[in-house]
Formats: sequence, C-alpha cells, structure tokens
Amino acid sequence: MLLYNIFIKYFILMNMSILAILSLFMNDIMNIWFMMEINNFLFISYLSYSMKNKKMIFFYFTIQIIPSLMLILMIIMSSLLITKNHLEMSLLYISLMIKLGVPPFHFWMPLISMYMSWMNLFFLLTIQKIIPFSILSIMNDKNSIMLIMVILSSIIPPIMMLTQLKFKKILTYSSINQSSWMIMLIFMKNIFWIMYMINYMIITMLIFYFINFYKMSFNYLYLNFNTIMLMMMLNMAGTPPFSFFMFKWLSIFIFMFNSMKLFMLFMVMMISSLMMFFLYLRMMYMSMFLKLSSSKLIKMNIYYTNFNKSIIWILSMVLSLMIIMI
Repeated sequence: MLLYNIFIKYFILMNMSILAILSLFMNDIMNIWFMMEINNFLFISYLSYSMKNKKMIFFYFTIQIIPSLMLILMIIMSSLLITKNHLEMSLLYISLMIKLGVPPFHFWMPLISMYMSWMNLFFLLTIQKIIPFSILSIMNDKNSIMLIMVILSSIIPPIMMLTQLKFKKILTYSSINQSSWMIMLIFMKNIFWIMYMINYMIITMLIFYFINFYKMSFNYLYLNFNTIMLMMMLNMAGTPPFSFFMFKWLSIFIFMFNSMKLFMLFMVMMISSLMMFFLYLRMMYMSMFLKLSSSKLIKMNIYYTNFNKSIIWILSMVLSLMIIMI
C-alpha cells in the first residue's frame, strides 16, 4: 500500500510537469485552458494524498475554480464577438491574476502555504504558475492591467515581508515578487521569461530540498545557515555575481531596449529588488548572529550528509556562475 501511494504521488507530479511544459509549445488558448484544468485536478489529487488539512484543499479548489470559470467564459465570449470588449479582456486578466496569486488577489497564497509540505509548496510556487504565464504570453492584447500587476507585485511583497518570520510565507512573497519580472518580460513579448522561470525553479528546488533534507524549523530565525544555504539566499537576494543578479540585469536591458516610456516602472522594480535584497540580508544576519539554537537534533549518517551537501553545493555553484561563463 505504501509503494502504491508513493507511485501515485510521483505519477501525478510527473504528469503535472509534462502538462506545464507542453503548454509552452501551444498557441491555442482553449487547449491551454483545458490542460491547466487537468493540471489543477492533478495537483488537488496530490494534495489529498499529502495534505492533512482537508479544509485547505477545499479552499484551494474554490480559489481555483472561480477564475477558471471566469476564464473559459471570457474565452468563449471573445471567440463569438468580432470586436474585443475592454471589460471582457480585463476580466480575463483578473482571472489569471487570481490563478497566479498576484496582488491584490494574493492573500490566499501565503495562507495556504503554511499548511503545505515543502514539496507541495514548491509545485504551487513554480509548476502551477507556468500555464497561466503561458496563457499571458500568447495573448495579443497586452492590457494595462498587466502593468498594474507588475507594480503591485513589486511593491506589496517587500512590505508584507518586513514583519514576517515564517520562512514559508517569506518564500511565497518572494515568489510573488519574482512574478513581477516574468510578467514584465511577457508584456515586452520576450521569451526570456522562460529562462528566468527555469532559473527560479532550480534555485527554489535546491532551497526546498536543502530545508526538507535537514528538517529545519518553519521559523527562519532557527535556520542553520551554512555555506550552501548562504549562497542560495544571496542568489535569491540578487547579489552579484549569482544568476538572479545576471538575469535581472539582462531583463533591465530588455526593458530599456523595448520601451523607455516605462522608465518609472523600471525604477519601481529596481527599488523593490533593493528592498528584497535588504530583507534577505536581514534574515541571514538575524539567523547567523543572534545565536539561536534549534530545539531539534538532526540524526543522520555523516557520510550520506556530506555526499548530499556536496551535490547541492556543486549545483548551486554551477547554476549561479554559468551565466558568466556564457
């Protein structure tokens, strides 16, 4: 029975990943919507296996079904109408904002993140965002609502993180902030957002694996920041010469090359990145120098531990510095 449950879980996760990747190669919005709903159904099925709080599963289902109905309704209306209505397009973008957990429709995401395992949270913050981003990228009419999405996603997460101690919520708000860069690249009709997303997924996967492997506390003040974790946090903070700094630097060049009219918006995004940099540094400073000790003892084989640490360290170094070699 245990092997069966493990097989079902990984079978679901594999299919979710395949559907998300396939959506990047499709141009028909109706087909992508259909794949997105299958993906959501699979994710909810996976949550039912791995999540104890069933109320949160129903809450997630409710949050997802409402924008899904809005989205399919707007798609049908746009196919029937010759001229596209501004209200219709606005509702379509709003439905995607809810799906992505973008402000001001972001409150459900930090709430549900506290009840998820690290594996569940990784899929929520990465794989589950690929298909909505794919829908945004194929839409021809780039609405001004996208710029509102970028502004709110840049401003609100750093403010919410100022008084936040829960590491899961911090990573959730960080994901919302990273979404602003990808949305802006999509607005510029640049496929570089896919590379940005891949980079974010790999770094997030390494962080979550590291946290889950060492059975760390949910409170970041109790995290044992050794060299590997420090490197990954510096990467997430956008510190040179790590990959996130290089990706954001290249993104700024793309923004400036495509439209100088949005210069003030670019400044808001850069100020937001500086705030995120400060928040990550503050988090690392408090964790390393307040000398707080975790109440849990980690019991594991020393050779197995060193082997896994070496793998993570090598992956972190390669990913963080590969852009410089290119």
